[in-house]
Amino acid sequence: MKRINVLIMAVGSPLGQSIYKALLGSKLPLKFFLADISELAAGFYLRKDSTKIILPLVKDKNYFSKLKEILKKYQINVIFPVISLEHRFFSKHAKFFKRKNIRIVTTGKKQFELCDNKYQSMIFLKKRGINVPETVLAKNSLELKKFLKSNHFPIIMKPMSSASSSDVFTIENLDILKAMIKAFGSDYFVVQEYLDMPEEYTVGVYISQDKSFQDTFIIKRELKFGLSYKGEVVQNKKISQYCLEVCRALGTVYSANVQLKLVEGDPYVFEINPRLSSTTAVRAHFGFNEPEMILTELFGDLKDYRYRPKKQGKFMRYWQESYLK
Repeated sequence: MKRINVLIMAVGSPLGQSIYKALLGSKLPLKFFLADISELAAGFYLRKDSTKIILPLVKDKNYFSKLKEILKKYQINVIFPVISLEHRFFSKHAKFFKRKNIRIVTTGKKQFELCDNKYQSMIFLKKRGINVPETVLAKNSLELKKFLKSNHFPIIMKPMSSASSSDVFTIENLDILKAMIKAFGSDYFVVQEYLDMPEEYTVGVYISQDKSFQDTFIIKRELKFGLSYKGEVVQNKKISQYCLEVCRALGTVYSANVQLKLVEGDPYVFEINPRLSSTTAVRAHFGFNEPEMILTELFGDLKDYRYRPKKQGKFMRYWQESYLK
C-alpha cells in the first residue's frame, strides 16, 4: 500500500484529537496533516512530526480557496471531517472532491441530515418498530400537552440539532419547561421521555460499504463535561444486535455512534451520530480501530484487516497540559 496523506480537521476538538490518536497506533503507511482554526489547538502538540495547518472558519468566504491550496500543496488523499459544518460542506462539494480523487470520511447526506435532526431520527426509528424514547417538538403545543399527560417529570429537553451534550437539560417541572421555551424559543428544542436508568452505553457501530463487515464495540460509560469520562468494555448480544438494527435502518456506512440506556433489559437509543465519536481512540486502544478500518477499506481490502478487539477493559480520562515557549 502506498503512503496515504491524511488530513484531520478540527484537532482542537476532542473528536479530532481522538481520530488522530487512533491513527497514531495504526500500522498503515500514513502521513498526518492536522487542521484547525487556532494555533492553540491541543491536537497540534500531541506529536511533533505532523504538519500543522491553520484554516479559516468553514463559513468564511475564503475557506474553500484556502482548503484547495492545502490539498494541492500536500497532495491530500483522504479527509476526516469532524464538526457538523464540515460534514455539510464536504457533502455540498462532493463532486469536486470526487473529481480530485480525494476521499471524504462521511456517511451519506441523507443519513447525516436525518441523524442530525433529533426529532426526525426518533420518529423514523419508531415507525420501523425500533425502541426509542417518546419524543415531541417543543413548538407543537398539542403534541407537547399530550406528551406531558403520559410522561411525568423529569423530562429531557435537547436542541433539534446539536453535538455532544450542549444545551441538554433535565427539566423538573412545568414552570422550568415554560421558562426554557421562552428563553431559547420553541423551535430550538425537542422534548424527550426521561429514561430513568443510571447505566448509559456508547456503542461504536461499523458497517462497510458492501455490508460484508458489520460489528459493534460496547462501552458502559459515565458522562461528564459532555464526554465519556469513565467507562468499561462490556459484551451484550442484545445491545449489539439492536445497534446494528438501528444503523441498518438508517443506512449508515463506516462508523456510527449509538448512545442508549437499558429499560427493563431492552435497549432504547436516545442519540445517534453517523460519524466517529470522541471515544474513537478508546475503542482503538481495545482493538476496534474504526479510522484504521475506514482507511483499509478505502485504500486496500478490509478482508485483510487483522481484527482482534479485546473483550474487557476499563478507561478514564483526565486533563493534561501542553506548554508553549
